[in-house]
Amino acid sequence: MTITRINDFYSNSIILITGGTGFVGKVLIQKLLSAFEVQKIYMLIRCKDNMTVEQRLEKFLNESIFDVLREERPQILRKVRAIRTNFSAIDLDIEAADRELLRNEVEIVFNVVASVKFNEKLSDAIDINVLGTKKILDLAMEMNNLKTFLHISTLYCNCNRKYINEKVYENDIGYEKIIQIFRIFDDQTLEKFRACLIGEMPNTYTMTKKCAENLVNHRAFHLPAGIFRPPIVISTYKEPFPGWTDNLYGPSGLCTWSARGLVHCIYGNSRCLANMVPADYCVNAMIGTAWDIARRYKLNKYDDHAKSKCELPVYNYISGDNNLTWGQYMNMSRKGFHEPFDKPLWCFSYIIIPWKPLHHAAAFFLHRIPAYILDLIALVTGQKRIYVKAYQKMTKIIYMMSWFGLKEWKFANCNIKELHSQLTPAERKLLEFNIETIDWATYFHSYLSGIRKYFFKDSDNKLHKRKVLYRR
Repeated sequence: MTITRINDFYSNSIILITGGTGFVGKVLIQKLLSAFEVQKIYMLIRCKDNMTVEQRLEKFLNESIFDVLREERPQILRKVRAIRTNFSAIDLDIEAADRELLRNEVEIVFNVVASVKFNEKLSDAIDINVLGTKKILDLAMEMNNLKTFLHISTLYCNCNRKYINEKVYENDIGYEKIIQIFRIFDDQTLEKFRACLIGEMPNTYTMTKKCAENLVNHRAFHLPAGIFRPPIVISTYKEPFPGWTDNLYGPSGLCTWSARGLVHCIYGNSRCLANMVPADYCVNAMIGTAWDIARRYKLNKYDDHAKSKCELPVYNYISGDNNLTWGQYMNMSRKGFHEPFDKPLWCFSYIIIPWKPLHHAAAFFLHRIPAYILDLIALVTGQKRIYVKAYQKMTKIIYMMSWFGLKEWKFANCNIKELHSQLTPAERKLLEFNIETIDWATYFHSYLSGIRKYFFKDSDNKLHKRKVLYRR
């Protein structure tokens, strides 16, 4: 039996991507268009901000991540098609003709859509992360030519454990009961059950992502399906260019606030592993994983023992080597200071404190008092008072993130290692995702400058003026 290689697998393929307008989704679509001769990419897009899906698609394709493709191969962007959807509707509110199109054409599904807010309202987190996954899976089950269904989870969906294997762990409360409770109670009542439903998990995000894994594992065991668990995904390393990002989620926001002189004390342990990966490496691993799921599914057809197994393959995308600690992450971020931010409040200075009472005391002097002084100055000068509220918000985020900054986990990663070993040298070059090959010193040279350029839309002309000013 001939095993299809990656280029052949994606050649002339028709792909469905959920969550394509998000950070990882954008990098994924850019890579698929630039590296493979795909036939079409369908995106499920909802109407938003008084814009039609066609307008949102046009805006999406004008993002900076597609600059090179627009300049060199503009016709390739026509391969991306928008399908209007509503994730809150029972059947996703996809038009009958569009649903029939997806049913007959789609071969590969990347289910990336998720609510990634740690403090998301429980009802919204269940609606998007659990019910949304169920609806996408129901759609995939109707597809006549499905070769792979890849569900994107998170490395932290079992963060209540010390050792996390490449398997799906059952919930204390099953996903069916979670869905039932969601449908019975209104948002206010549901929030009263929050502590009970979350249990040992730190937030609604990790709890609902764990539920979604259980749902996929129980309902898709007969499909060519699998689960991919990425760690914290940060800006790109090389592709399509260094430092690209469109958000300040998680540590990127914390690091940026520190670089702009807003945050000076962080609650966490500088010696704990941060478990981060550049977005282009993560996407390369996802693309390779989708191929590997199809490869395994074909092999298992000829293996009676494998047929009896009901669990889907799970890929913990992490490496024990070349994994930065939080202290190294913050320290190496200084390498981007050759391109300073606009209007910094103070210099980049910080301490990482693992003891909560000491952090409270330090935050009082380094955050709260300066915030009140700055708001007092703003009041006297007739400006808007923003600093006390800003520091309250930042403090809340610092403590939400501390749950992950104070702990360490051990992860099995046999499936990711096996996937890498299956690739030829040419395929490894095309889909580089081995974390051990990252030169973090080179990466961080463009990390903060990428945030400045791509998130804050800061022009090179303004940067040049700041550099001249700082030299004086």
